[in-house]
Amino acid sequence: MSVTLRVSDIDFRMRNVRTRMPFRYGVATLTSVPILHITLTGELGNGTQVRGYSADILPPKWFDKDPAKQYQDNVEDLLFSAESAARVLTQTAPASVFELWRETYDATLSAGDGRGLNHLTAAHGSTLMERAMIDAVGRGIGLPYHSMLRSADNPLGIDLGQILPSLKGMAIADTVPSTPSASVAIRHTVGLTDPIDDGDIAVEDRLSDGLPQSLRAYIDVQGLTHFKVKIQGDAELDLERLRQISRVVEATDCLISLDGNEQYSDLEPFESLLSRLAEDLPAFYKSISYIEQPLERSVALEPQQAERIRRISETKPMIVDESDGDLETFLQAIDVGYRGVSTKNCKGLFKALANAALAQTRSREGTVFLLTAEDLMNLPVVPLHQDLTHLAALGLDHAERNGHHYVRGLDHLTESERSACLGAHNSLYKEDGASTSLAVHEGRIDLNSLTIPGLGVDSDTVDTSSMIPLSDWHFDSL
Repeated sequence: MSVTLRVSDIDFRMRNVRTRMPFRYGVATLTSVPILHITLTGELGNGTQVRGYSADILPPKWFDKDPAKQYQDNVEDLLFSAESAARVLTQTAPASVFELWRETYDATLSAGDGRGLNHLTAAHGSTLMERAMIDAVGRGIGLPYHSMLRSADNPLGIDLGQILPSLKGMAIADTVPSTPSASVAIRHTVGLTDPIDDGDIAVEDRLSDGLPQSLRAYIDVQGLTHFKVKIQGDAELDLERLRQISRVVEATDCLISLDGNEQYSDLEPFESLLSRLAEDLPAFYKSISYIEQPLERSVALEPQQAERIRRISETKPMIVDESDGDLETFLQAIDVGYRGVSTKNCKGLFKALANAALAQTRSREGTVFLLTAEDLMNLPVVPLHQDLTHLAALGLDHAERNGHHYVRGLDHLTESERSACLGAHNSLYKEDGASTSLAVHEGRIDLNSLTIPGLGVDSDTVDTSSMIPLSDWHFDSL
């Protein structure tokens, strides 16, 4: 029996974060970013008062890569989506979390269409509300996320058939494993300007902040074996950089995902790059587990790309990421030859659950389809904890992580938040000199402490009073 929820208030807060080193991906270089925090207040059908949290960074040139838009435009579009979702949600009659999400999702797409937003951007507000509602209900009924998914009562009211008709009648409990993942391997992001060896770091750029800086140092200190490598779409530059990376990672018996970040308008030059990799760097090429969206989203799902997509996917499965703007996108992607799709909290948890179910059902037909865990620099507390809780529930064994790398530990939090995190999650975090950082042992992090009522967040680890009310925040404060 699903639980009904009435949402009465949604509070928006911002926190600015600076990176310890630039994060270059695709056409963007991130040095500072705001985190949008949502606090949702409501009431369950039995009268229980509840509160739930969600949060995401608002990055440049990921949701929308329109070259005519500046970073400020990207942020304003995402805030528009969030505020649109909040207005709908607080005016909607009590219903299950799933029903409220679907109402909000449809409304934000419609509002986004009126503003000329792509669906990835427009839907983001509904994903923030979705996570906050899940968190609130879980706290109210005393169940962790995985338990809610596995419960025969289906307290969230999830109906996979409403997302993809082919999944009609499929129980959400059958989509997730019987127990959540106890740990996950970090798939360490190698950005386009990240130093590979300590010798690559100019004297004036050395941080000396107690954390590794080069890829080699991260491998030595954290025992990493999984890597996500960014490429920029220039074959000669990419090959030279991949040669440098290969000399560092090949000794680790590694797993690699190769991320094209939409840097190609046609697959012919990308296919040529793969051929040269196979010839020049065979060990590195063999370690590539899958390839993440090299094609720009405007052409990524076009039928004329299908032949090359299928040919590449026969040896190196290709997945969609940035093109995954609609509920049915993964189904469309399968039709043109893709072998998987990413899960990111910013794209929606219910959507990811439907995609997981679709991958499972299609894999039974003989061809393996993937659901991969990718990152949008999920930082502690709320974004990281909710992302890890979700991928643990899905039973995933490795996930892209970059927040621990580009931002120094928990330094962006208040002292009380850091202390609370360390106290409640002393297997996930560790004291690191004067700071607190993610505890990585032999390339993995421990997730057991996140199995708590709600979506992995303890109330005392979130100090909203230290954040800036959205009405007082300005872009030029970054």
